[in-house]
Amino acid sequence: MSRHLSSTAATARGFSVPELAIVLAVTALIAGLGASAYKTYVVRGQISQSLALAAQAERQVAQSFQRDGDPPANREAAGLSPATSDDRGRYVDSIDVVNGRIDLHFGDAADPAIAGRTLSLTPFESVSRDVFWVCGNRVAGAGLRPLGFANGTRQSIQVVTPIEPRYLPPACR
Repeated sequence: MSRHLSSTAATARGFSVPELAIVLAVTALIAGLGASAYKTYVVRGQISQSLALAAQAERQVAQSFQRDGDPPANREAAGLSPATSDDRGRYVDSIDVVNGRIDLHFGDAADPAIAGRTLSLTPFESVSRDVFWVCGNRVAGAGLRPLGFANGTRQSIQVVTPIEPRYLPPACR
């Protein structure tokens, strides 16, 4: 009596080498994409946490402008302590004020993608002298002028950030 194997029984024995290579390649690709997405998530979280740290400086700059009509030239003029490291956070080594603009300097504790880089918050004014903040590379809305524009005094200048756009929160892109 001869035994005859059906074609389905012959193919049910396992993966061939090319099939296994394809499965491994797809798995590696998905793992790589997942790791990249996770890193982006972590860096955005660090930036968002740092932006919350700058909220007090934003209030101080806006109050100084409303009181004096000029953007504060530095931290002291904004009503902050003179030492830039006084507002140090987990990822931010220092916060500086330059003609109303707030510069967050990321330190070594931050992810290497942002460590040693600066993210700026630039104040703009409306016709009614309300202060609006523009983060990073975002474009100011229609009708907004750099803080100090209406009085013809020194003005806040927006600085392009060297941080990759994918790491910036949506409000800063």
